[in-house]
Amino acid sequence: MTDKTKLNDLVLYLTGMAMRPVLDDELWKTYGYNKRPKSGSVFHKMMPDKFELEDYITKEVLTMGLIDILNAVKKSNKPSDEKLLIAFGVVDQFLETTKHMFTSDSFMDDLQSSYASYVECDKAKIHQPWIIKSKDKLNKKNFAKFMVGTITLLGTETHGGDFFLNTSILKDTIDNSTVDEKLKVSLPEEKHKKYLDLLENQILNK
Repeated sequence: MTDKTKLNDLVLYLTGMAMRPVLDDELWKTYGYNKRPKSGSVFHKMMPDKFELEDYITKEVLTMGLIDILNAVKKSNKPSDEKLLIAFGVVDQFLETTKHMFTSDSFMDDLQSSYASYVECDKAKIHQPWIIKSKDKLNKKNFAKFMVGTITLLGTETHGGDFFLNTSILKDTIDNSTVDEKLKVSLPEEKHKKYLDLLENQILNK
């Protein structure tokens, strides 16, 4: 990104970064896949049991990537009102892009609980809350695969408290941006206050 990046360009960039980990073939290999699966959403709805692990990994990795982005926003030197605007913009774009996979409210509820677990956990062991949560969500076979893959990805102390993205580098990108234009959003207006409050009180001020 160049210096003094405009708000909406910054939001699109950060949203893309949040989603980048789930597109990585190497990540999927740690969970036992040959590469990133690309089956259509229609089959997932018709045969949810068959795609249980794939759908679960997708949602959890997307959540981790988004948490990294929100932490970068949180670390930035921007005023609190600008941080909230950037975070809201990213969440808006994120939910618009993933609306074929899950509802916005279910994802935001999951994000809230996941972020609370992240804040409370030992950052050298950020994989543990995700494994604990998955035990009640997956069958035994899929739980074992998810556990092994997640430990492989996150079970070292070299990540520095981030999941997949270097939040310090992203912080610098955010600091070198301008918030001097109207934010473009897709969410319906009734969602605005609800999600702004969640982001401000449950994430940015945690």
